[in-house]
Amino acid sequence: MPAFAGMTCLGLGAGLMSIYGFFVEDLATEFDTGLAAINAGPVALLLVPGIIGPLVGRLVDRVPVRRLMFAGATIGMVSLGLASQAPSLLLAALAFLGFALGMSFYGPVVVNAMLIRRFVHREARALAIAAMGISFASMILPPLVGFMLSVMDWRSTLLCLSLALLVVLWLVIGGAIEEGDGAVAKTEDKPADKSFYRQAPFWLIGVCLALAFNVSIILSLVYAPYFLDEGFSVAQAGWFVSFAGLGGFSGKLLIAWLADSLRAFAKWIAVVLLLLQVIGLFILLSFDQSAGVLVALFLLGFGGGGMIPIHPYLNSRYFEATIIGQVNGAQMPIFLPFGLIGAPLAGYAYDQLGSYVPVVQVLVAVLFIAAALVVALPGSVADGQAARSSVSE
Repeated sequence: MPAFAGMTCLGLGAGLMSIYGFFVEDLATEFDTGLAAINAGPVALLLVPGIIGPLVGRLVDRVPVRRLMFAGATIGMVSLGLASQAPSLLLAALAFLGFALGMSFYGPVVVNAMLIRRFVHREARALAIAAMGISFASMILPPLVGFMLSVMDWRSTLLCLSLALLVVLWLVIGGAIEEGDGAVAKTEDKPADKSFYRQAPFWLIGVCLALAFNVSIILSLVYAPYFLDEGFSVAQAGWFVSFAGLGGFSGKLLIAWLADSLRAFAKWIAVVLLLLQVIGLFILLSFDQSAGVLVALFLLGFGGGGMIPIHPYLNSRYFEATIIGQVNGAQMPIFLPFGLIGAPLAGYAYDQLGSYVPVVQVLVAVLFIAAALVVALPGSVADGQAARSSVSE
């Protein structure tokens, strides 16, 4: 049940990025601004967690996760509802910052730390199950939002979604997560261990995942306008993005099935997932028919989706479970430099060139760099088994 609760939280948090692109043109028209400004919105989803990530990491190693999740869900969805009624772009941006703040307290840092400690020796399966929530959201929400936008304006659509999702999060967190889930075993007070900052895997994993996740964020923005430029309808674009969600679900399912038994090869699993995305981008650039687009999106979803549980899983192979929340949280600021420039630059490129094709070409190079960083990780992985066993006991 904690893993399924994590699935819901990630799906209704980070998974909402799959529908952001459907609001871009309406927002640009409503507030009379360019796409570069609107595309800066998702930067908040990196900026805010990146700034407060270390704090969230420390809290999740000390405070019951259930309380953090309740607070985060309430702040996040209320802020999203306020964004739907904002009279200006500035107020909408401030409300969206509130959503990003709330999401940080029921998002990946909190969920992943809880599951790694809760499911000793089965953490890959638990992490993959939770990460499937983003895939389910990517499969279900885009067609739903596409339909809602065809019968309602963007403000009504966003308000209805925020209220419904708030109720769902409250019910799931309250019913599936117990007060002691993911708690760290009580020990004597001692200074926090910051030695992980001096270890190469901390930086290699952090930078690699920062690049990979930013590729996924940029693609979530690119998909809808890219397909519209190619002559597809908004409804077709919704189904295409949904197919990427199916690919993401399949990637996470593979991680759930194989990763725990192939823990010594964790970094090579990550390399394969990154290269599958490269192949998907090449196919996307080469084909403009529905069949080729579907194959490309499945591969992109498969690789990008599998990378979501791989991030905390790689960390769990190199660092002890007692500090895993701090490690995951401390890596969040690494995402900032790439997040601050990636999405706005993609919007600026479109404003100047009238096409997202050059953006997709750059993303190919970014994924190659991310794969090289994973290859550079040490070959022998420390299991940290003793630490996780002591937490379990």
